[in-house]
Amino acid sequence: MKHLLALLLFVGISFQTIAKDDYSLVVYDTYEDYKAGKGQSLYEFMGFDWTLGVLHLYYKVERKGKDELRKNVTNLYGFTVGDQFYRIVKGKPYRVLMEGKLVYYENGLAHLNMLVGKEDEGLVEQGDWHVISENLNSDVVEFPSEKAKKTFGERADLQGLFECVEKLKKRKTEKVRDCVKENN
Repeated sequence: MKHLLALLLFVGISFQTIAKDDYSLVVYDTYEDYKAGKGQSLYEFMGFDWTLGVLHLYYKVERKGKDELRKNVTNLYGFTVGDQFYRIVKGKPYRVLMEGKLVYYENGLAHLNMLVGKEDEGLVEQGDWHVISENLNSDVVEFPSEKAKKTFGERADLQGLFECVEKLKKRKTEKVRDCVKENN
């Protein structure tokens, strides 16, 4: 009886964990499509590859089927996997993490790797892929950088953000992210 209870508890916890994961995939051709919620639903995100600057997303065709297709999304506006939004800029995916006084993005490839279970958050550090923009449809600027300071640094409402980043000894992703959280 004890073993049966333990098994039921384990199955219940496992099912609850699985049920929470949302890998629904929707792609958006344009910013206007994204804002209007008019994306193309591709059912379920399975993985991706980014080779020679071309980003393909793999998705399941049928609910119970094993068939998988891929879609080139390099020239689209963006896509969502569950509640995570990725904007594609010059062929690179950036995950939108915060919207407020400005929009803050991180390395989308690292976040996609975490989704498919290949890597942990440490890979977010790869490359200079932390960017900010005025809004979801404006140009992105590497952050922190002199260009970001020139573009946004004069705004009084963002002074705290730039001061916070300046104080960092190492500009690790989690520290930069904390500065954005506190000042956005």
